[in-house]
Order: sequence, then C-alpha cells, then structure tokens
Amino acid sequence: MTITTEEFDNFTDFGRTLLNSGKSPMSLDDLVIEWESYQNRDQINEAIREGIADADAGRHRPAEEAMKDLRQKHGLSTK
Repeated sequence: MTITTEEFDNFTDFGRTLLNSGKSPMSLDDLVIEWESYQNRDQINEAIREGIADADAGRHRPAEEAMKDLRQKHGLSTK
C-alpha cells in the first residue's frame, strides 16, 4: 500500500490524538483499525442516510418477508 506524506502525517496526528486522549492502551493494529473506521465513517453515514431515505420513500419490505424469501431461495427451512 502506497501512501503520501500528507496521509502519513494525518495518520500520525490521528494516532497521537487518540493515544493522548486517555483511552486504554492500543496496539498498532488496533490503531490502524480505528483509523480505517474513521476514514470510512463518511461512506458509512451516507449509506445510512440512503437507507433511511429509501425507507421514508416506501422502498422497503418487512424483514420477516425478506428472510422468508431468502430461506425459500436457498432451500432452507421456513420455520
């Protein structure tokens, strides 16, 4: 994975802020996971907004109905 100096600086600033926040000690792997979550939050929030808009516009169906269809499609018990 190739990153720019600016991206690296942003990551180190993020890590420094998080580690100095008083949160429990973290491994480097944990810090990377937190960073990725932070970077993806805008996409996640947009997907949530789209889902809410779809529901508000009536573009949804009950979960029970969807699960029943999936069970039938895959030959699973409908109980």
